[in-house]
Amino acid sequence: MDTDEIHLIWDLIIMADFYSNRSQKCDTQFSSKRHRAYRQIKMSTSVIQVICALVVVSIPAHFNCQVIVAQTEQLLTDLFTSYNKIIPPRVDGGGAVEVQMEMFPTSIKEFDEVSETIVYMAGILMTWNDYRLAWNSASYAGIEEITVPVTQVWTPAIIVASSATKEIYVLQSWNQVRINKNGEVIVIQAVLVESSCSMNVKHYPFDTQACDTLLMSLVYMFYEVNVTKRNHGVNLGLYTENSLWDIVSTTVDSELIPTGVQMQIHFIFNLKRKAQYVTVNVLLPIMCLSLLNTLVFLLVPESGERVGYCITTLLAIAVYMTIIMETLPQSSTPVPLISYKLVGDLVSSALIILFVILNLRIHGQSDDKPVPACIQAFYRCLTCTVCKRSAVTDFPNTASNMKDTKVFKVQINVKAPVNVIPNKEHDSPTWQDISFMVDVICFLVFVLVSILSFAVFVAVAKQGD
Repeated sequence: MDTDEIHLIWDLIIMADFYSNRSQKCDTQFSSKRHRAYRQIKMSTSVIQVICALVVVSIPAHFNCQVIVAQTEQLLTDLFTSYNKIIPPRVDGGGAVEVQMEMFPTSIKEFDEVSETIVYMAGILMTWNDYRLAWNSASYAGIEEITVPVTQVWTPAIIVASSATKEIYVLQSWNQVRINKNGEVIVIQAVLVESSCSMNVKHYPFDTQACDTLLMSLVYMFYEVNVTKRNHGVNLGLYTENSLWDIVSTTVDSELIPTGVQMQIHFIFNLKRKAQYVTVNVLLPIMCLSLLNTLVFLLVPESGERVGYCITTLLAIAVYMTIIMETLPQSSTPVPLISYKLVGDLVSSALIILFVILNLRIHGQSDDKPVPACIQAFYRCLTCTVCKRSAVTDFPNTASNMKDTKVFKVQINVKAPVNVIPNKEHDSPTWQDISFMVDVICFLVFVLVSILSFAVFVAVAKQGD
């Protein structure tokens, strides 16, 4: 600030004080009406003092801003006049440029299990040192950091090697980078990553998936650019929980690609499926279909609905199996355990239809055709009829028909032979009895098979939890 500007500001302040003192003297000489007018003048002069003070304060700040802008322009000119963004910033042509990376995932947008892709939003932080962009802050009004377009500096050309789309470059031309006085370049890029994810649904729906997002330097060799992790590699501070998946843990590793000429870095997300939704909408319906299939043995054969009921249940299981398989990847390594469970239910339903048809044949046998002795013995063993046999005594009819008391007494004294007649209802089961026995046995066996198969499936599938 020069001397003339200082004198001008000082004159403004003195003038404001002069008008203020003059207005105070006039307050005692004029009437109340003019007194009010001069009080307004006094207030206006106070405002003038405030304005002058603000002018005095703002002039140095405004002057300082002009200095910073001018020094920043000079700094940019000095840094980028002879700067070549094509050449990597290797110190004296020595070691590789170390590019440190850190990922900040925010949310999982989509997890397509059929196409084996995961889509998530994340911020990728990259830092490296470019010695050509360092400066002495004391020579440039204390400026320690600047921001420039990413197109003006050298970048490591990082791509998403596991991308499922055509947009694979991490850095975009509209992005900005920050450079500090030590030559450290910092860039944060918000990207929508659509990466492939090899699925392992053997233990579905209690499965855990490891999704690997692979980033690498496309152009530069390992002795030119070295890609490593920064801090822990993955920061979950900004992550919002997904409704179907939980991030259990993360792993970050860097290594040479199989060809051995370029570096790559792996961001691995270990995801665990939230099984509540699948349990309610998949497992419980499977259990209900298995139990409903066994209820066919409780239908009476005379209803004529047994075979139709069995076939309907079989088709329901087949349709449900198709729907579930459409939501899983078509992979044979390994086959999901739930596929074996559904195939087992399908085979069980087919066996139920077979036993129902055979039992209807048994129920429709003629009573004239005797039941084989082995089947009768098996029936007696199950129903315990041998233990329940009862004897019936057949007295001569003459004693019951005589009305004369003497004759009756004589007849009673006569010892007539006693014949023990077996209960034919139990000793000679009919084909209908055999059919009922088969229904009971099949119902108990298939109910037990359904419950055990479901329990075994859940126990084995939970091993992957």
